[in-house]
Amino acid sequence: MKYSLTIAFFAIFLLPHAQTDKFCGFNDAYEKLFKQIPGSKAVFEGLIKQQGAKSNSSTQSASSFTIPVVFHVLHKGGVENISDAQIQDAVAILNRDFRKLNADTTSIVTEFKPLVADCNIEFRLATKDPNGKCTNGITRHYDASTDWDQDLSSYNYTWPPTNYMNIYIVRSIAGGGAAAYTFLPGSVPGNMDAIVAIHGYVGSIGTGNNFVSRVLTHETGHWLNLQHIWGSTNNPGVACGDDGVGDTPLTKGFTNCNLSNAIICTPGIKENIQNYMEYSYCCKMFTQGQRSRMHSALNSNVAGRDNLSSNANLIATGVINPTLNCTPLAAFLQSASITCVGNNIGFTDQSYNAPISSWQWSSNLSAPVSTLQNGILTFTGAGLAQVKLKVTNQYGSDSLIKQAVTVLAGPTGSGNINLSQGFESAFPGNDWIKTVPTQGSAFQQTTLAATGGSVSAMIDNYFDNPNSEVNIFSPALNLQNAVSSQLSFKYAYAQQTTNNNDRFRVMISNDCGATWNMLFNKTGTTLSTAGVPVTSPFSPYAWQWKTENVDLTPYSGNMLAHIRFEFTPDVNGPGNNFFIDDINLSSAVGMNELEIAIASVAVMPIPFKDVLTIRNNSGLKIRNIQVRDLSSRIVKEYSLNSNEEKIVISDLESLSEGVYFLELNSEKGRITKKIVK
Repeated sequence: MKYSLTIAFFAIFLLPHAQTDKFCGFNDAYEKLFKQIPGSKAVFEGLIKQQGAKSNSSTQSASSFTIPVVFHVLHKGGVENISDAQIQDAVAILNRDFRKLNADTTSIVTEFKPLVADCNIEFRLATKDPNGKCTNGITRHYDASTDWDQDLSSYNYTWPPTNYMNIYIVRSIAGGGAAAYTFLPGSVPGNMDAIVAIHGYVGSIGTGNNFVSRVLTHETGHWLNLQHIWGSTNNPGVACGDDGVGDTPLTKGFTNCNLSNAIICTPGIKENIQNYMEYSYCCKMFTQGQRSRMHSALNSNVAGRDNLSSNANLIATGVINPTLNCTPLAAFLQSASITCVGNNIGFTDQSYNAPISSWQWSSNLSAPVSTLQNGILTFTGAGLAQVKLKVTNQYGSDSLIKQAVTVLAGPTGSGNINLSQGFESAFPGNDWIKTVPTQGSAFQQTTLAATGGSVSAMIDNYFDNPNSEVNIFSPALNLQNAVSSQLSFKYAYAQQTTNNNDRFRVMISNDCGATWNMLFNKTGTTLSTAGVPVTSPFSPYAWQWKTENVDLTPYSGNMLAHIRFEFTPDVNGPGNNFFIDDINLSSAVGMNELEIAIASVAVMPIPFKDVLTIRNNSGLKIRNIQVRDLSSRIVKEYSLNSNEEKIVISDLESLSEGVYFLELNSEKGRITKKIVK
């Protein structure tokens, strides 16, 4: 489908002396869009040509218009999540300016005072959403798009533009220099028919200020089919231009408010520096001709502008007979997404849409509930914690549930010394945790390929690629007495094309996931074990597996550590499948100097069959003995509290053949011996 793209940007700085010669990215934005959409430049030029003929109409229209408005606040929990009061102030400024209720009209230059128009256009926050539900006309979304990149697919929250004027509030706009932008009616698809503005240029309170509070006035003029008064084919100050409105003289456009230097393009005729569609910092007026053009837009079926002020639409959007008794909508942020059993996390209430009388926070892995506005939950179990916020007022309640927290196992000092994960048994299990993306594949067991056995774990990154990073977290590790530790794992991966930049990382944390140190990090071609791109779903041959060994000796002495295996798909498109298998951690446990001096312990025979003999010539009192398998699971345990020189263990016939660790726990510390059956 071909369509024309007409973008108008308005940018203004906080102080006059901070201004530059180029306030907006108008031409740069055009060039970008012309490259993105074939034929858009020709269509744009045709649209401007159609509007090029001067419209001399300045007849006072008998019509008045009321436009329902919705604000979509995109934020990441920062100052860009502006208050309802700041948005309400911005709407009041729009109504003041479009109804000529601004007191500064008294300072408009004499030549233009007779042309100042009451546009008979008013704006009202909607009280019904597109589904007829109660709203205060403000939606809030935690979204990285608050750092707006002018992406044509970023308009994810637009309500039907034939029913509402949509305004997006964001933290920044890529490219710099622009405070806001919008499109002329009918020039873009419906989801893009909206105004986008940086939060600090909205209203005169909060993060806004009076000096820049008319940015939305300017942008709403564009949304109602007004060009810059120097036209749409050049930047201000470049060349004399025409906006097609009869009572706005030819002008080069101004980036300052030097009223004594306002005769440039036509001898003896002043230019309308104080017009809202200028770039000067003294904008105060629309002309009667501009009012007529905006009324024509609101009476036109182009982009459905003629429906906005219809009686039926004003009822449907709650402008007439407003719905005032709204229930709140639950939303929240959290102070952390990973923690350990026994720790707590704070949550910040971000609910909106109505006043709230009570809050209730709960989780499947915590107790009890919290009734603070900003809740605190203490997690009592390991796994993926769902956090629920329920908000209530006299008109009803709303709940939001998020899979919000990964709770890692293991209080201080009780972690594993050795690990073994071959994915042959149920996974996750034994305090292993895997995360699940909102869409697509998580790590899942598969028999498509394996190394040591018949099962591995894979990410289906071909047919069901995840939409965010996915993780495997190890059980808690206790490396306090380890003099050396070695982590090994095997993996296999292929790209579909050489442009795929899927990433795999392995990290370790000593503080319950608050920070992570990198152990392994490969992306794209460096991650690939296939050698060449594979266009069909990748399932590795034996020679396409790669073994990695990571020395964890620098982390010896830590009582509580966790290892994280993270796969992150390429946001620009899926690569191919990723496999992991045979994750092993082996630690050599040392003793302090006192223990070395007094300990002399031998275990025989090695390998053993059903009976082990322990020779304890150290004089240490052995409190208990544990036999652990490679996953550090206790398979045998004996309570002794004895310093006998000879200890015989004779009930080991039930153990399968393999490698085990014998732990002797004494009053001086722990001695670990590797044994083989």
